Parts: sequence; C-alpha cells; structure tokens
Amino acid sequence: MNRRNFIGISTLAVSLAKVRGAEGAVPPDLSFGLITDVQYADADPEGERHYRESIPKLKTAVEWLAKKKLPFTLHLGDLIDRDFKSFATVMPLFDGLGHRVRHLLGNHDYSVTDEEKGRLLQIAGMPRESYEFRDSGVRFVMLDTNDLSTYKYPADSPQDLEAEAVMKQLAEKNANNAKPWNGGISETQLKWLDAELTAADTAKERVILCGHHPLLPASGHQVWNSGEVLAVIDRHSSVIAYFNGHNHAGAEEIRNGIPYITFKSILHEPEVNSFSAIHLYADRMEIEGNGREKSRVIPLRRV
Repeated sequence: MNRRNFIGISTLAVSLAKVRGAEGAVPPDLSFGLITDVQYADADPEGERHYRESIPKLKTAVEWLAKKKLPFTLHLGDLIDRDFKSFATVMPLFDGLGHRVRHLLGNHDYSVTDEEKGRLLQIAGMPRESYEFRDSGVRFVMLDTNDLSTYKYPADSPQDLEAEAVMKQLAEKNANNAKPWNGGISETQLKWLDAELTAADTAKERVILCGHHPLLPASGHQVWNSGEVLAVIDRHSSVIAYFNGHNHAGAEEIRNGIPYITFKSILHEPEVNSFSAIHLYADRMEIEGNGREKSRVIPLRRV
C-alpha cells in the first residue's frame, strides 16, 4: 500500500472509531471469520515456516471464532503444505467452530498426486473450484486463481502446456509474477465472473471477491493476468472488496475505492497467531485482528 493510501486509511480509521465509540455499539450488517494459509505439514521448520505449529494456532483461532457465534468462516487456500494425509489432521479442527467454513484451494493444496487432486473439492466441501454464495445481502464470489497454473493439472496435459506457455510469455516480458507458484484465471472463468457481477449490479447487492492469489499490489505474488481481472471489476459497481492469502506477509492497496487485502498466514512466528473476524457496515469494514493480523477500520464505497 502506498503512503497516501496508508495515511488516508489510518486517519479515517481513527475518526470512524471515535464516531462509533460516541454513538455506542452499532451491530454490523454481517460478521464472519477469516483464516488463511494454515499450510500444515508434519515437518520440521524451514526458515520462518513452522509447519507443526499451525495446529495449536488453528485450535486457538477456532476457539476464539466459535465464541463469536458467526454464520461462517472463510479459509482462502493453502490448508496444507504437502501430503494428502495432512487434510485428515487439519479438517476436523474446523468442527469446533460450530458453523460452516467456505474454502478456497491454494497452490500448496495441489502438492499431492494427480489422483488425490481429484478429491480436493470433496475434502474441502466445495461445490466447484469457483463458486458463489450469499449471506445477509452480500454476495461472495470465490475465484479459482489456480485455473491457469503449472501445478493443478497432470504434466503435459493441454491445460499444463497452456500454463507453461503463459508463464514463459510473462518471463520473456520480465514480469515479476512469472513464478510457478502463481496462477491465473481462464477466459471461461472471467466470463462467469462478469456474469456474477452483472447480476449483483442489477440486484443492488454488495460483492466481496475472494481468491487465493492477490490481484494487487503487483509485488510478484499477483495473479498472472491480474490486469484482465481488474478490467472486469472496473465495469461493475457492486464490488466492495477483494480478499486473498498466498503472500504470507500480508498487504493492502486501494484502487478505485476498492480495498485489495492480503491477509497474513498463520504459518509464521510459532508463538504468534493470525486470524480475524470481519464486521461489515454500510460505509466501512472493521477487521478485528489477532496476532500478526492487526485490527483496523477500512472505508467501503457504497453500492
């Protein structure tokens, strides 16, 4: 996030907090939990990645979020780091929430055999790789940012060869996101996104887009064809925010009044957690953060 955006958000966050405090507690239109990049593996630490510590931290996050009596929690991908058997350790922990988890798949979730990849949707309880759902007048559009990738499909399959060609073209242009752990969104999915947002515009619904990979900032972690996705978003008034994981350090950028927020991973710093409750109001979003994910207030454009 650039300095101007940071100063603007910080100043407005303080003023909104003061107003809310003066008026008393106002119930949000919708609240929900958010966790991302648990990335568990039964493996020793590698640098700043403390794989086994994700389990006790996830248990703490679940316990805290369960007390909030929320309708659902988002998990934005990379539930495991490797080994399909890791899902059997992680997935049951979400049962303690007492509510549904809306999952996305991340690049590390595909670090399994081709046969096991076919079981990922069932394991995560997802209807499709990309899907939508609604709650309290808000439409959540869950994007598959692995749609074009070198890890989702069998080696030398048409989809794999297409992804290799896309990444090669990006590398030839010295694009900073020409990395095998990033992915893109196909033309078919872009058309689906455009249709979803058109329907939301007509219905006067607010839309939160979610993906595993960021669209912004362009720091090297972003979707391969992020410009094409942003062009679709620009055509619609219904989008109020984009949420993602993937970049474990987190990030924020405001573009055309829309906050693009990369939430921090649970994986790092063994004694420091990272998860949130999100509270939506007509004019703002309050992120009630824990650990590495700081609490803050972010203004939202009205639909």
